Amino acid sequence: MLDKDINNTYTDPKKSFSVILDSMKMKSDFLSRLEIKREEDRKNLFEIFFHHRKFYSQVAESTPLSEFSSVYSKLKDSSLSYDERVSIFVNTVKGMEPKDSRDMAREILHYIQPSDFPLWNRWVWNEEKNSGSITYILKDNVILKSKADFFSAINELKTILSIFGFDTSNYYPTTIFLVYSYVRYLDYTTHLAIDKKVAGLLPTHLSTTALVLGLKPFLKVIKHAHS
Repeated sequence: MLDKDINNTYTDPKKSFSVILDSMKMKSDFLSRLEIKREEDRKNLFEIFFHHRKFYSQVAESTPLSEFSSVYSKLKDSSLSYDERVSIFVNTVKGMEPKDSRDMAREILHYIQPSDFPLWNRWVWNEEKNSGSITYILKDNVILKSKADFFSAINELKTILSIFGFDTSNYYPTTIFLVYSYVRYLDYTTHLAIDKKVAGLLPTHLSTTALVLGLKPFLKVIKHAHS
């Protein structure tokens, strides 16, 4: 009667990792093909961003569709630098705090060009507070002081993960690792560890990682394809 979570990691974490990678690729393909021509297109975009879904109505009310369409096209314009694209998005999109629009722009760029840009939001590294999941794995007394330091740390992590077999030629594995670390940290600090006896019924850390990454719609597609 109860439906087990198909992405549960208790018995087969490697399969769950593979499913998440597949869904990330689907999200990348979706964002790369997406053109914002109708309000429905904009809504569909926000639906696959876990933290930003709640801002959809505010953004729709505050930012004309034509302006949003233009700025989304600029995010996909590889002739512009990473920082230029983020800045244009932050300065154009209204209805969110700058820190939220910055996170959204960076996440979009990560999925559009996963081989070039790692995921960078406040959960991964908050440069103002020097917090985030990347700081959990730094050596003692090592402090990230700049964007260059952050990218250097990410690339070192990417190399380490590849040694252990997590090599996809892009930044997907570092994203999964860092968001997974964030989820585990929240679980630890709030004492919400899931009892293994019910691991088949409740979402595991990797399942929650997929949820935080905004992959739920794509996981449904994969589940339907294998049903």
